[in-house]
Amino acid sequence: MPPLKHAAILSCLQLLAFTLSPSIALAQPGKLEEPQFYPLTPVADQTKPEQPTVAPNQANIRLPLQGNAKFDGPIETSGTLLTGRAGSAPGRIYKAWLEEAHPQFALGANAIADDRLVVITDRYDQAERTLKTLGLPYKSMEKRELDSYDLSNAQVLVIDCGPKNLSYAAGMKIREFVTRGGYLITTDWMLDRLDQKIFPGYIAWSGAMNTQRMYDATIVGKDPVLFRHAVTRANWKMDIHCHLIRVINKDLVRVLAVSPTLAKDDPDGQGILAVVFPFEKGYVMHMTAHFDRSQIGSGDQIDDPAPVIGIGLRQAIAINFVVAGLSGTKL
Repeated sequence: MPPLKHAAILSCLQLLAFTLSPSIALAQPGKLEEPQFYPLTPVADQTKPEQPTVAPNQANIRLPLQGNAKFDGPIETSGTLLTGRAGSAPGRIYKAWLEEAHPQFALGANAIADDRLVVITDRYDQAERTLKTLGLPYKSMEKRELDSYDLSNAQVLVIDCGPKNLSYAAGMKIREFVTRGGYLITTDWMLDRLDQKIFPGYIAWSGAMNTQRMYDATIVGKDPVLFRHAVTRANWKMDIHCHLIRVINKDLVRVLAVSPTLAKDDPDGQGILAVVFPFEKGYVMHMTAHFDRSQIGSGDQIDDPAPVIGIGLRQAIAINFVVAGLSGTKL
């Protein structure tokens, strides 16, 4: 049987298994088909598939992404990491970063309709706090409220990490959202509680978890959109019990950042921190970490401020994804 046909049948079977399940719950990574692993080379060219981006609602007015940014691509950083202390990142640091990375977008950011950016909240991540600091209007709700919410005007959907499950109806609604051109970003536990369930055959939980709270991070490849005003190397804050990423579809899933230190915790030896992949007309991004500053910190504390930019590398990549979705920019 041709490989592509075999992969298509496998994906259909995995989706059928999800359909028969009454709710989205913890996955069983040990039952996944054994994938083929491949070496990751930091800061190397990768081929990105051309995928047309269609807005979920053509009536939405797009804010331009491009502008006379002070920094277009990643800033080269080197030196010893993992030795720094927690820093402070008040709101002005985040707003300054947004203005430097996306000056034209930042000018009209506060005029965005709040239903274009939707945050599904939970206990362990508070992406909404960072989005509020950036001055981006958004609509937030608990996971159970998504069952009855209309996503037709949404362009970006952010789902916080946490112990609460999404219903089957919500999972299908999210899949449809991405299918018609939406941008979905998930963090940590949503890898197995959502992503591998509604997008089978792309990424999954390896069954392993991290053993420490701070890791070294290196970006992989060249991405003019997601690495805009980011840095090449930085610390990457994680909470204990983060679920490590396993790439199933190495042709479509692009690895954005890796950690040599995390690779020691990873049975696959990969140490993957963040990935992105196209699905139909939209995109999915997942991070082994949280979007917000720090779960245990308070106020303006940030545990992993990146050199030069002041915010976390994980945050810079995630914010670039959000801006791309609100601007209708292809990845």
